[in-house]
Amino acid sequence: DGRRVHQSCYLQVPPEWLGKEFLAEADALKASNERAYRHMYLGEVTGTGADVFESLELRAIGDEEIKTFGNTYAGMDFGWFPDPLHFVRCCYDKGRLWIYDEYRTVKTPNRDVFNHLKAQHALGENEEVIADSQEQKSISDFRSYGMRCIGAMKGPGSVLASMKWLQALDRIIIDPARCPAAAEEFAEYEYERDREGNPVAAYPDKDNHAIDAVR
Repeated sequence: DGRRVHQSCYLQVPPEWLGKEFLAEADALKASNERAYRHMYLGEVTGTGADVFESLELRAIGDEEIKTFGNTYAGMDFGWFPDPLHFVRCCYDKGRLWIYDEYRTVKTPNRDVFNHLKAQHALGENEEVIADSQEQKSISDFRSYGMRCIGAMKGPGSVLASMKWLQALDRIIIDPARCPAAAEEFAEYEYERDREGNPVAAYPDKDNHAIDAVR
């Protein structure tokens, strides 16, 4: 009550509203990954089931492959209990995302997390870690220990936009031995369902700590 719902997609508006760059990106994704295009640009819940990440590839990522990575990123989703703190390292290049390192813990003080990352995950002084900006105290803690920790930039619709960006990737490659929590989350993450059990175009906010760290 009190709402008017209009369903449409970008094909039903004048092209000049969107611009050549937008239309070119849509056409490029349609050519390279039609399923991702149908979801991202047409608003469809694609696939035969409720899986959110259908371009997932679970395999070993060896040390030699890691040495070839160019642009790497570190992210951290804060938590205490029952929600865990999750640290992750990724590499992105030309439509592919590698997730190759993680640390997950519960009920661990920030100082102990920092010490563990330095000792066991080779956290360097110049490595930038993008963290949940809602916990400014934790960000300040890590900065005081010597970590280059910055808050993630957020805005209206940022969660939806980042989820769709991940879904549009050609491949999301995760090493299940190095990153068992991320592998499990990405593989088992599903759309929410309606009362009849059918998937709907909504992302549940649970069992997604590694996913949030990656975003």
